[in-house]
Amino acid sequence: MLDPRLASLLSTLVCVCATSAVNAESITQDVIIDSDFPEGEPLEKAIDYFDGGPIPSVIVGNGRGGLYLYRSSTGTLDGPWKRSIVNPNGSAYERARPLRFKGETYPGLIASLSNQIVWLQNPKNRPDGDIADPWPLHVINPDHGCHDIRLFDLDGDGKIDVICSGAISLRGPQFVAFQDDPTHWNVVYDLAEVGDDIAIVKVRGSDVPNLVGAAHSGETFWYENPRMTGGSARRSHWTRHLIGPGNVGNSFAAGPFSSAQDSVFSAPNEHEGPGGVTDERGIVWYEQPDDPTSPWIPHNIGPDYRDIHEVSMGTWNDGTPYVLVAEQENACPPSMPEGNPPTHPGIPCRITLFEWTADALRSTVLTRDSTHNQAVVPWHGGLLMADANHGAYGGSTAVHLRLIMP
Repeated sequence: MLDPRLASLLSTLVCVCATSAVNAESITQDVIIDSDFPEGEPLEKAIDYFDGGPIPSVIVGNGRGGLYLYRSSTGTLDGPWKRSIVNPNGSAYERARPLRFKGETYPGLIASLSNQIVWLQNPKNRPDGDIADPWPLHVINPDHGCHDIRLFDLDGDGKIDVICSGAISLRGPQFVAFQDDPTHWNVVYDLAEVGDDIAIVKVRGSDVPNLVGAAHSGETFWYENPRMTGGSARRSHWTRHLIGPGNVGNSFAAGPFSSAQDSVFSAPNEHEGPGGVTDERGIVWYEQPDDPTSPWIPHNIGPDYRDIHEVSMGTWNDGTPYVLVAEQENACPPSMPEGNPPTHPGIPCRITLFEWTADALRSTVLTRDSTHNQAVVPWHGGLLMADANHGAYGGSTAVHLRLIMP
C-alpha cells in the first residue's frame, strides 16, 4: 500500500512536477563528436568502453546502412573524435546494446541490422585485433529484427538472453533469443504481446525477471515469467497481468525508483503523432502495489510530454534513482512530421531528468533540445549521454556526447 505521506506529496506533484525543476543538475559539457554524419538516419546508439580507454566510446547505426564507432584520439571528452566502420552495410533499425560475453575483456554489440538480430564481435578481444578492424558478424535471429532490445538472463542459466520487442514498422513479432552459447540461440516467439518497446520488471521482491510492454489493445501489462511458479522460461504465452492504460507505441523502462519494488515508466512514442493514436496522459509513473496482479498505482508526472523514443533509467550520484527522457524532433518546431505541424506546438523540446531524492520526485529540464534513442552510462559521479536526432523530420543529425553532472 502506498505510504499516506507519499500519496499526499504525489497529489501535489501531479501535472506540475515537470515544470517545478530543480536546477542543480545540468549538462556541463556538450561535445559534437560528428557534425557530418553520413547520409541517412542515426538511429541506434550505444556507449561503453569498446576500446578500453579512459573514457567510453560510442557506436551509432545508420538507418540507411552502416554502423560506426567513435573514439577520442586524446582520451578526453574534447577529442577530436575518430570515426571508424564497425560494419559497412545493413539498415540499423532501431536499437543496439553493448554486451560482454563471459571471458571477453571488451564489449561487442547486439544490434538489429537489416531486419535480423546480430552479434558484432569486438576485434580487440583477439590477441592481435585492433578496434578499427572489421567486426565479425554472427546472426542470432535470421528471420526478424526488432524495435527495442533488452539483454537479461530470463531462464536463469547464467547466460544473457536477447529480448526483442515487436516492431510496428517492420511488422515484426516479439521474441526472445535464449542463449545456449554465443553462436547458438533458441528463438522463442510470443512470450508476450507487446508493441514497439519492452522492459524488464521484478515483482513481489523476487529476483526473477518478467517482461512489460503495451499490448495491441493499448493496455500495459507485465508478463509473468514461468519461473515464478517453477516452470521453464523457454515457452510462449506467459501469463499477463494488467498494469494500466497505455499505447502500443509507447516507450517503457522499469526498475527501482521510490522504493525497493520496481516501478514502470511509460511515455508516449512517435506512433501517437500523425497517423497514430494519441496518449494524452504523457509520462506516467506506475508504482507497484502490494498485489502486483492488481492494476498498478498511476502518477501522471509529465502530461505535456510527447514523442519520447527512449526512457533511460538507472542510478547516479551515489545511488540516486533517475529517469531521463528526451523528446524527438517531430515534437518540436520547425519540424514537419509527414507534412504536418509538430505534435505539440507551443511546448519546447526538452531533455529532462526525473529523480527520486530526499523522499521527493524532482525534475530538471537539462536543455531545450531534441534527440532520439539516447544511450547513457554513469561517469565520474555524473552521466555521459550519446545521442542524435534521427533526422527524418528535419532535425540535425550531429552526434552529441553530453556530460550531465549533479
